[in-house]
Amino acid sequence: MILKLLDFKESVKQLYEKYGLYVKMVIKLITAFIVFSIINTEMGYNKTINNLVIVAGLSIISALTPDAVFIIFAMFFTVANAYSISPVLAFVIVAVYMVIYFMYIRFAPKQVYAVMAVPVLYALNIPYAVPLICGIFMGPVSIISNVIGILLYFMFREIINAAMVSDGSSVSNTVNFFNIVVDNVKSNTYMVASMIIFAAVILVTYIIRRQKIKHAANIAILIASMINVVSFLVVSAFVKDADTTFSILTGSIAGMVIAYIASFFRMSLDYSGTKHIQFEDDEYYYYVKAVPKLSVSAPDKQIKTIHAQSPTGNTANISEAFNVDYNMSKKD
Repeated sequence: MILKLLDFKESVKQLYEKYGLYVKMVIKLITAFIVFSIINTEMGYNKTINNLVIVAGLSIISALTPDAVFIIFAMFFTVANAYSISPVLAFVIVAVYMVIYFMYIRFAPKQVYAVMAVPVLYALNIPYAVPLICGIFMGPVSIISNVIGILLYFMFREIINAAMVSDGSSVSNTVNFFNIVVDNVKSNTYMVASMIIFAAVILVTYIIRRQKIKHAANIAILIASMINVVSFLVVSAFVKDADTTFSILTGSIAGMVIAYIASFFRMSLDYSGTKHIQFEDDEYYYYVKAVPKLSVSAPDKQIKTIHAQSPTGNTANISEAFNVDYNMSKKD
């Protein structure tokens, strides 16, 4: 089984090396389409952009342009939907985005993907994959990204809930709208608990993954997933408006599977080939433990072409030669 998986991994790697540009474009196209569709499904207040043609067109543009364009389009969708509720609300969301950028994303640009992934995967009920993957590949700094992502998700959720009560069409409605959103976000105990649990999962995953033990990454994912499940189940028993037990279990299992797949494709090690190396320089003596990565070589298939040879005067007829040998053997 493991050999088949490694062979599949190698095939995917070769495909990516050969068609990497086109694979990235397809992935960005699908991701952009899903993200824009989720935003329109969850909010959907702007009828102009809540259109399949608009979503598909902007997704194609996102696939053909740098990643920053896709991020800008995603923010544009949220702001445009918020503007349909209240122009003031749209302005506030833009201000929040600018604060996040200038105070954090500007100094850690790659963390923007973690920030975006949290609210998007929350909508798909698999947000628990984010802290696991962040703990494996990004480290403790991604705690800030997860906290921001959780804050954005619950903020937009409260905006959606408040829009059902007040449309923000007048000044008094706008004030009432903001009071509802701010009060609900401030009093959301489940949001705070989610931030704490995500931070703990990232730290546990990161610490265990860095230990000098076999299968450290796999063990880290398993233990962190168990902590995630137990923590959220305990919180859901005491906190109002928490996720259901079924949602927590299914989301955690799906998140664990996604994290294992990501870890397998990123780095799978062959501990049977571990080597301990010692060497020195002018200042230090080094003890190094080297663990090779698991890989399988693609089979070296050689195709030999046999060309038919035209008969010549010196070439014997095979059937005649066979008949002569056969007749001689009968005489003997």
